Amino acid sequence: MSLLKTIRILRMFRPLVGRVPAGHLWYLYKQMRQERPHVFAGQIRVNTFFPPFPSEAFGRFCDHVIARRRVPYSAYLAVTSRCPFRCGHCSLGGRKAAELTGEQWRYLIAQLRQLGVCTVGFTGGEPLMRADLEQLIAAATAAGMATIVFTTGAGLDLTRAAALAAAGATCVTVGIEADDAPAQDRVRGRPGSLGQARAALEACRREGVYTAVSTIGFAERIANGQIERMYELAARWGAGEFRLLSPVATGAIAGCDAASLTDEQVTWLREFHERHNRDTKGPVVASFARLESADMFGCGAGYHHVFIDSGGEVCPCDLTPLSFGNAAAEGVAAVWGRMAEHFPLPRCGCLMKNLTRPLEPGAGPLPLPPEQSAAICPKRSASDRLPGAYERLMK
Repeated sequence: MSLLKTIRILRMFRPLVGRVPAGHLWYLYKQMRQERPHVFAGQIRVNTFFPPFPSEAFGRFCDHVIARRRVPYSAYLAVTSRCPFRCGHCSLGGRKAAELTGEQWRYLIAQLRQLGVCTVGFTGGEPLMRADLEQLIAAATAAGMATIVFTTGAGLDLTRAAALAAAGATCVTVGIEADDAPAQDRVRGRPGSLGQARAALEACRREGVYTAVSTIGFAERIANGQIERMYELAARWGAGEFRLLSPVATGAIAGCDAASLTDEQVTWLREFHERHNRDTKGPVVASFARLESADMFGCGAGYHHVFIDSGGEVCPCDLTPLSFGNAAAEGVAAVWGRMAEHFPLPRCGCLMKNLTRPLEPGAGPLPLPPEQSAAICPKRSASDRLPGAYERLMK
């Protein structure tokens, strides 16, 4: 590890020294060797799993680690179900169309801050279809939370990018499906989608907003070299990060066995993460296959992460359409507290991968109601192994 990288890591995690087990600090230091902390606008960024340092959000994150709290470090909000595209793998597929008002969302954002959330992600649908998106971002920013906008890039011109920057957006993540326009358009279902993505990212860069490119590591994309080419495209576009999601059979592809990866393919995604983060150029890589693996942070759905859909239904994550209650009707804290029965600790493996069959098409409108969700959601046993990052921390 370079001296500069070591200095950045020590600066970020110094508040943990003497307050968490030494074994956890050593573990964290070793794992950070596979990351590439870098500076953007005077702040150190590891990847979008962590708030930037220094910031109020990062300080709150460290406080939660020290206290070993069951707290949603991150909350993703589908602020709309509207979208100009019709992607065949959309994770929102099958969900009931609904949309809370801006006043309702701002009230929930205030509740999330009280609950201890560090990072708020705005997603959809296409969140830019909300004219008041910037007001929601500003509310989260004013409450000291980092913010991520997950977008297709549709409609994100210089004027909108300037508004996002003024609202305090910490990061804008633009999703892509291919490195060439025809292939991208086949997935999106409309022409010009890749050009829109590029223009959106460039507009955000010009307005001084940290940018990321996001895609899903489907098996076909691994086999045909598409992921490598998309990374190269993100590098040419000047993105700060390449966010590589692991495929899960959910939403519009619920029950699709082809979404599953072999052990070899998962290893490839992990090695892709490590290989590119050893480089000094190009976007840093945040691969879920590594960061959410059993020897790292595992699955924090319902423990360190929560998702609220466009109608206010509270789910463990955006890939798990199980509702444990409606935040607009009950308040976030009440639903989050009730979820503790099923999520007292993080899991080593992805929760949704154990729920694919009960949620195949035809299971009914999604998300499933609380009674049904509680009935099919497996409870974590106290004897189950903890993910690697928690084995030392929870001693």
